[in-house]
Amino acid sequence: MQEIENEFLRVCVDESGGALNRVFDKRRNKELLWQGSENSWKGRDVVIFPFVARLKDRTYTVDGKEYSMDNHGLVRYSVLNVSERCETSVELELESDENTLKRYPFPFRFSVAYMLEKNALRIKYRVENTGRRSMYFGVGGHPAYIIDCDEKDGEDDVGGNVILFDGVQTPVRYVLDDAGEYITSVTPPTELSEIETSKKLFDRYKTLIYGGIKGTVRLLKRCGESIDFDLGGAPYLALWSHAKRGGYVCVEPWWGLPDFKDDGKEMAEKRSVRELESGKVFECGYVATYN
Repeated sequence: MQEIENEFLRVCVDESGGALNRVFDKRRNKELLWQGSENSWKGRDVVIFPFVARLKDRTYTVDGKEYSMDNHGLVRYSVLNVSERCETSVELELESDENTLKRYPFPFRFSVAYMLEKNALRIKYRVENTGRRSMYFGVGGHPAYIIDCDEKDGEDDVGGNVILFDGVQTPVRYVLDDAGEYITSVTPPTELSEIETSKKLFDRYKTLIYGGIKGTVRLLKRCGESIDFDLGGAPYLALWSHAKRGGYVCVEPWWGLPDFKDDGKEMAEKRSVRELESGKVFECGYVATYN
């Protein structure tokens, strides 16, 4: 486990998966990151690469050859190496090898960096194409943050916690099938300024996925505390929580989407996939500020 710290925050990052393990607010002496639960989501965060969410039947093809990939890609199932670190920042790296090439036939060098800046945590993803041909991928985050919650009738009531957008936005929403796995349709642009969290909301929609959200997104908790997310220009934003249990919500900047229901198997032809030419680098990321 890698730990970074300043006068405001203590953050732990797990080399297994490269994701957040703890975000501890030293000012309030309290944990901010969901710590997992057997009756809800066992996870805390996921570093997503090279595919966002689900592939149809967990398979895809490159030049007609079939490969398999689990939910959210390779990194979450891999052990990353520490490439740089100091007291307030750490960078972890994964490089393709014979095992990754069996599941994802593109040579790459991937890194995720965590940097503390006062009461903010900056997260940066870097993808380098080390192969001789274009590669195709998606990348993103999946942090689960604790929100105010009361148990009621065997379920967790998370009402009163609100997602606030930067003014009135007009995003599209990517609608998932009943199982919450694949995109079936895209709504027309609709005005949106806030969303109140509720288990009924996530039970109905599984994951809320928006395209075209701009500026900063604020998670305002019932108690008055808040987290501001500078999405860093991410084209998609996902909001997710377990449909019945768990006092948390995931605020997920995505550079990619799950498969559409009618997508074909060939990777280069998928609608939301990113292309990176040989020798090129793609960088992206977001900032969470803990108020």
